[in-house]
Amino acid sequence: MRYLGLPLTSKKWSKVECHQLVEKITTNIQAGYAKLLSYAGRSQVINAVLFAIYNFWGAVFILPQSVIRAIDRKCREYLWGTTEGHRKMALVPWEILCRPKKYEGMNIKGCKHWNIASVGKLLWQLVTNKKVLWVRWVHGVYMKSCKSIWEHNPPSDCSWYWKKINSLKHNMAQWYNGRTYRLTSNGDYSVSSSYNVMLGQMSRCREMDLIWSRVMLPRHRFVMWLAYQQKMQTKSRLIQLNIPITGDAECCLCELGVKETQQHLFGDCCWVKNMRNALTKWAAISLPNMAIPEMIQWINRRHWKQLRKEVATTIIGEIVYHTWQARN
Repeated sequence: MRYLGLPLTSKKWSKVECHQLVEKITTNIQAGYAKLLSYAGRSQVINAVLFAIYNFWGAVFILPQSVIRAIDRKCREYLWGTTEGHRKMALVPWEILCRPKKYEGMNIKGCKHWNIASVGKLLWQLVTNKKVLWVRWVHGVYMKSCKSIWEHNPPSDCSWYWKKINSLKHNMAQWYNGRTYRLTSNGDYSVSSSYNVMLGQMSRCREMDLIWSRVMLPRHRFVMWLAYQQKMQTKSRLIQLNIPITGDAECCLCELGVKETQQHLFGDCCWVKNMRNALTKWAAISLPNMAIPEMIQWINRRHWKQLRKEVATTIIGEIVYHTWQARN
């Protein structure tokens, strides 16, 4: 039996019952337009289209772990361009991609934590005793003698789903002060706030505000973010990862016989220097020759107006993107 496309059952969902969810995500990934997008475009598909499909299911029910892993794997492979018969390496760990952008991530929602945070809203309705039908039903069937969900012990003959909610409440207890949800100022439940808490302690990176500014084009932002993470697949990095390369390991832009490293490709190469000098002269901004992370940190420390900092970062992003395009 299904309602609005979701299977209705009091038992634990099986992998077979969630096949339609995985199939819908696979269909959108294999769509013609989706295959032609850049990294930035594919990340938008994941955050908008694929996440909306998953969230429709995950906001209501606790999904099987095998299904959650399958969805995460499909999103990860789609982002980095893995197709059937042609596997590509993930440049950045999935755990980092699932962080908010201000914490050096891509703000992609990890299915496991998001599923728990979404279901946490049901616990919030029980804690605050919301006047909704299903809360009244729970109090009339399972919680007749105990009005507090924190003190309630589920009976042995209750449904699997009710047992699961009660097992998750111990991890969610830190989000509450009595009956008050303390992760928001107004006490209303926030799935995003709960999700960020579940990600653990993270240190904010101020340079991300410059990299993800609206001044820079989306495709340039993504490549710039990869360069800041030192994850560009230069020839020297491929050799370190024991990945075979075609030809020698020398830079193909300057032809001076210098080994192609990220520092050389985006800083020391004469081809890049000429482009950087022309752009900085046009923008009347002087930039030192540094590695990309140190360069963005140097810009962020300047006592400039925010727009000037964003323009300087955009120039670096333009250089990195077009240099990488020319190199390939």
